[in-house]
Amino acid sequence: MEKRVISKLLISFVLFISVVLSFNLSPLAAGKDPVFVVVGPGGPSTPGKQFADPDFSGETAIVVAGVADDNGNLAIHFSEVTVAKLLISKKPLKVDMPGADLTFSAGNIREIVTAAGDIFTLQLGYDYARKAGNRTAVTNQISIGIKNVGGNNKAVSFSPAAKLAFDVSSGAKNLKGAKKAANGQWKNTAGKKSGSTFTISMNDLGNYTVVSD
Repeated sequence: MEKRVISKLLISFVLFISVVLSFNLSPLAAGKDPVFVVVGPGGPSTPGKQFADPDFSGETAIVVAGVADDNGNLAIHFSEVTVAKLLISKKPLKVDMPGADLTFSAGNIREIVTAAGDIFTLQLGYDYARKAGNRTAVTNQISIGIKNVGGNNKAVSFSPAAKLAFDVSSGAKNLKGAKKAANGQWKNTAGKKSGSTFTISMNDLGNYTVVSD
């Protein structure tokens, strides 16, 4: 899978150079106004949609999540080229969201590619409800999903677990991680507080939050 993706990346690069060197394809040469794309810190985006453009300068590749739509949903599209870069780098990927960070190990990225292919979309959903069942939610509820290029939801199991780190009050006590089950009930899930961060270990995709007992 990785060799095929890397080969496609090299072909895409050669095609890109060919287009750049082709003077006749230039908008300025044709007497047309150039088109400019506004690029945010995580890649080109509009509310609810974003093209991932990770920062590879550190030990971890980082994508800063863009603005969600009015329903609290954000789709971050990972192109074939971006996925190839992630696989080649062998770096973890951190998605920097409002109030939380989602981190996939290099192994997790391979697990996503195996399940969804070398083009996929990370689907995020934010819910600001203050209750998770009969317990108080002290953070946003964040749903995390993966879709393939055809828009189909894909199940992914993570080993080792992916990490979802929520911002919490440093003085908060009796906190627990919670995941929404298929029947709609919130169940405790593995998590640990350290300072002002509560980190949930994600073995699979789903809807997560932090609750106070």
